[in-house]
Amino acid sequence: MQKESNYKEERTDLIVGIVTIIITLALFAWLVASIGRNARQEIAANTVGEITVIGETRRGSEQTFTYTPDRTDIMDGAYVQWTVDGEPVYEGAYLIGEPLTLNYTPTQTGAMEIGVKVGNYHQMTTVEVLSPRLTITAPCITLTYGEPLPKVDYAVSGFVPGEDVSDFCYDGHCITDCDKLNVGVYELKFENDCCYRDYEIEYVCGKLTILPKQLQVTNNFVKIYDGTNTIDNPTLTLDGIVEGDEVCAKCETLYFDNKNVGNDKTIMLANVCLEGKDANNYVLPDYASGNVTPRQLKVVGMTVKDKIYDGTTKATIDKMATLSGVIDGDSVAIGGLNVSFDNASVGKQSVTTRSITLIGADKDNYIVVEVEKPTAHIRNSNGFWDKILDREPVAQGSQLA
Repeated sequence: MQKESNYKEERTDLIVGIVTIIITLALFAWLVASIGRNARQEIAANTVGEITVIGETRRGSEQTFTYTPDRTDIMDGAYVQWTVDGEPVYEGAYLIGEPLTLNYTPTQTGAMEIGVKVGNYHQMTTVEVLSPRLTITAPCITLTYGEPLPKVDYAVSGFVPGEDVSDFCYDGHCITDCDKLNVGVYELKFENDCCYRDYEIEYVCGKLTILPKQLQVTNNFVKIYDGTNTIDNPTLTLDGIVEGDEVCAKCETLYFDNKNVGNDKTIMLANVCLEGKDANNYVLPDYASGNVTPRQLKVVGMTVKDKIYDGTTKATIDKMATLSGVIDGDSVAIGGLNVSFDNASVGKQSVTTRSITLIGADKDNYIVVEVEKPTAHIRNSNGFWDKILDREPVAQGSQLA
């Protein structure tokens, strides 16, 4: 009976102990919950305002975070602390009227927690740090049709400090989609994609401009002055055509800048057309050059007076000559002649024009190349001997008896 009594007592003590422990644990849990609830209430009460950031946040790029508290009871000079992922990165004092900002450069991608404490108030926010952006840019270049496309380099920008082009390797050349580059504008893009560390790659295509090639007109245009400035039905020879291309020049009439005689005169090419399947790749210069040579004239119809022998070749014009070959409407005439007998002796002599002067607005467009040679008599002062020397009869019929 004694043993049974002791067993009951021990059992009762065990039950009482267990109940006591349960009650103690319940009280402890209630106390912890109450403390946590009060702490959360206190934290919630002290968490005010907001932290803002403008734009994207990227690794290696400085970003500005701004805290705007919505309380007006923050004292001037209050302690300020900024944290990143719980680690202090800045400490200072609050100045009323001054913005609360943090300039910070993230060093890794992913979620980043930004916190700020001002006096008894604080705020936290989480931002996503993106990869840095690397920009690969193709250039804008200009070529003339027929020139080969050279190897085109590109430019790279956006490296994070300490990471630069010295360890950047990319073989994506700048290319176009066309085998033959006719005149026009083409996009210069990249041959393949680039992968470099954790960078986000942005491609900026370039522009290739192909300009027309200027051909040269190699003809030696020459015309004799005819009172006009035109060359009818010309044949134009072109120099500079790329091998294999089909292009020719067509024109019914070419025009000098004026009608007058001259060398290396300007010939306008504005009305010349290029034809052929490759004609759009070429242009002509504005001008070519050519020569207009003087028109040749003949002096005709002049007569010279007979004269008494005086021992000289001096001759006197009886009837003024005229010009043969002048274009109708042109102003040109003989201004002066210098003539002389070929021989000073008595008898019938030829007369030569030693010099001739042209006058008139169009005189420079002509040249005298031939002069008809008149004849005249140089007579002795005695008419009888003149006739003998001229072999003319002195008397006829009965006059000889």
